[in-house]
Amino acid sequence: MKHFSERLKAARKMNGYSLQDLSDAIQNQLNKQALNRLENGEMSPDSETISLLSKALKVTNDYFFREATVALTDIRFRKLKKLTVKEQEKVSAQTVEFLERYLELEDLLGLNNAIKFKPKSYKIKTSKDVELAAQQIRKDWCLGEDPLPNIVEMLEENNIKVYQLEVDMSFSGMSTIIHEKIAVIVLNCNEEIPIVRQRFTALHELAHLYLDLSAFDDKECEKMCDLFAGAMLLPEKKIKQYLGDKRSQIIMKELFMIAEQYGISLAAIIYRSFNLEIITPSYFKFFMIKYNQYHTKEKEFGVYTGREYSERFLQLLIRAVAEEIISTTKAASLNRQKLGDFREILDNTAK
Repeated sequence: MKHFSERLKAARKMNGYSLQDLSDAIQNQLNKQALNRLENGEMSPDSETISLLSKALKVTNDYFFREATVALTDIRFRKLKKLTVKEQEKVSAQTVEFLERYLELEDLLGLNNAIKFKPKSYKIKTSKDVELAAQQIRKDWCLGEDPLPNIVEMLEENNIKVYQLEVDMSFSGMSTIIHEKIAVIVLNCNEEIPIVRQRFTALHELAHLYLDLSAFDDKECEKMCDLFAGAMLLPEKKIKQYLGDKRSQIIMKELFMIAEQYGISLAAIIYRSFNLEIITPSYFKFFMIKYNQYHTKEKEFGVYTGREYSERFLQLLIRAVAEEIISTTKAASLNRQKLGDFREILDNTAK
């Protein structure tokens, strides 16, 4: 029972519950006061209580007895002012739980999970440095100048943990470094957020992890991270290949064709064109007024049809079972599933 109280509190926050919410979720079989005593370590649970809470909080029984091994620091929430404290706690708690399972699995397999660059090491002084930083990442990760078909998978392949969850629209993403070597990016995959926006956010958060932005205030930092995301999605050479070095106007069809191939929003292409001085400030202003006037943003849900996902965790889980490093029971627990459901995954994989 050593870790039960702190784990109960974490699981409650992970579900976005207050003490009263949790009491309601278990049909008031434990009232708010009793739950508070459990969280403060003033009362010990019996097996029936543990099962009751596990079901309500969507965790396995053994979750309550594992020692907390992850703490998030220097968290960067986008749109922080619009995100309630309760929602921040929910996102943070879910991220911690995800990382605990992921890092435990990698440890069992003996994998090196350190990121491949020194955090916040690429010094940025001007926007030109941002362009060079994006080029460097593409070079180091052997990406060339081609479109990025699956950014989440790309990040995972380069030892950056990506946790996707569906929460309030006021949250876009966050990033942080743990133990000075483990990087994590959290993305909101709410269906109301276009895939192109999720892709942009993932790379924006990569910028926070990679760039040294100490020379800028918070507002300028966000701008530089946006520039980096645009440069990663659509390299300078490629956009100039499509649009040329200078344009007096751009037809919407051109933007849709680029957006479809590169998985980038129409607005991001125009911002990129403006930042690279392909279009003038006056035309940029004119275009954005037109863009907003005709609700072009709503059309971006159908511009790019790619998916953003990674199966790395599941692949490692199946590998650990195949190599008899862990049992199927342990694998099911790490995947937050019932044993029968995980065995069904194994059976489907074998077909």
